Amino acid sequence: MGSNLPYAADAESPLKPEELQVLRSQYEKEGEFVGVQTKFNFAWGLIKSNVRQDQQNGVRILSEIFRSSPERRRECLYYLALGNFKLGNYAEARRYNELLLDHEPANLQAASLRGLIDDKVAREGMVGVAIVSGLAITAGIVGGMLFKGVARKR
Repeated sequence: MGSNLPYAADAESPLKPEELQVLRSQYEKEGEFVGVQTKFNFAWGLIKSNVRQDQQNGVRILSEIFRSSPERRRECLYYLALGNFKLGNYAEARRYNELLLDHEPANLQAASLRGLIDDKVAREGMVGVAIVSGLAITAGIVGGMLFKGVARKR
């Protein structure tokens, strides 16, 4: 992935546990008065994590920022797209990424992420087709065997 899509490196490069802990400590220290930048930094670190629950929390925090701070929306778009991509929510990932590309058509990170999303959707679509085809073939075989069994009994 990295060789042909270098700009989406965030998709596979988590922070070290101690780096994420620094962001978590700052977030917790600020308590109910946590600043938008501290929230963003912590959410960014969570999304970069390989732990699904961290990624979900990162998307949740960024979604809160996106809704409550219109001036920070553009900054949130890429990481909302990336977080949803990592969670397998490809339609949401595509939606956020396309919003960013509408505002910044030359954004290399977003263009790279678009390629990752498209590749993943295509691959998973092919797997889905293979599963459905396999089920259809199995149903046909079982149905044929049942039909033969009924015909023999007569």
